[in-house]
Amino acid sequence: MLTKMQIPLTLLQKLLAIFLNGKTPSEAFHILHYDFVNEDICQTTIINYYDRFNGILMEHYLTQLDTILLEGEVEIDESHLFKQKVSSAPHRQYASHPVWLFGLCKRKSSEFVILPVLSREESILIKIIRKFVKYGTTIFSDSFSVYVNNRSYPKKSKLIQYGYVHYFVNHKREFVSQLFGTIHTNNVENLWKRLKKEIRRENILTKYVPAICRFFFFKSLDEKQQLQVLTNGLNHNSIRESKELVEIIMNLF
Repeated sequence: MLTKMQIPLTLLQKLLAIFLNGKTPSEAFHILHYDFVNEDICQTTIINYYDRFNGILMEHYLTQLDTILLEGEVEIDESHLFKQKVSSAPHRQYASHPVWLFGLCKRKSSEFVILPVLSREESILIKIIRKFVKYGTTIFSDSFSVYVNNRSYPKKSKLIQYGYVHYFVNHKREFVSQLFGTIHTNNVENLWKRLKKEIRRENILTKYVPAICRFFFFKSLDEKQQLQVLTNGLNHNSIRESKELVEIIMNLF
């Protein structure tokens, strides 16, 4: 891919540095056009290169999904993106489609998984848990009906039957158990907060899948590893189109 680049290698290095610093294409354009930098590059070209970088990151995320297995203490939760208003009135089509995200994160670690899912059906979420969480792991969650039988008294875990130790908290009453302070989902909730902050900052609409992959990339790797992943990707003959990668990730579960 490097031989196909239409920009000088020095400019590519600057773009990589700006990208690795978490800047948006718009911010990169303004930085490169400072008087003391003065690089002749249009915003469309920057967006195209960012798209290539994002493609490499999505490839990396897909590769990691084949090897990640969380153990120890793991928190799980779901979060909703782009909630549409409930109304019978005719309206313009929303730019962003509602989507559920399912997250799993290991406590006292940078390891986590975030996946977009088409629904919160039990068959989907349980399949994800069994793929990414090691048998015998301690799981912390809220009292969502996929994880907990809320019709029994007392409430009973549904995850025990799959070989997990499961503690849960009822978010309608408390966010941290008053009896046991370790029973909470604060870490995964913080994960949602940071991810949504990035999505709002970049004004991402339907491109939330690259945003998830980029968020994973920056939070799970150090600076040297980040640069290595990108340079390895650029040295490959080709990468798959972003649209194809988005479709693959969206249809994993």
